[in-house]
Amino acid sequence: MKHLKENNETYFSHFLFAGKVGINLILGGIMFLFHALVPTDMPVKWNLESTLKKVYEWNTYANKRLQ
Repeated sequence: MKHLKENNETYFSHFLFAGKVGINLILGGIMFLFHALVPTDMPVKWNLESTLKKVYEWNTYANKRLQ
């Protein structure tokens, strides 16, 4: 598959990475929807700062694969 070759990945490594990112973003979205309904403190693991840090780490990992 072209996408896997362009990113120097196997199908399995791509599945794990993309799956982890997708699940984390879905769970974070659910937490924010719950927070919208019940305005309490967000757990630190799911707040915007932690989410931004995770996205930055994922992006750094993805960019390193291209080298």
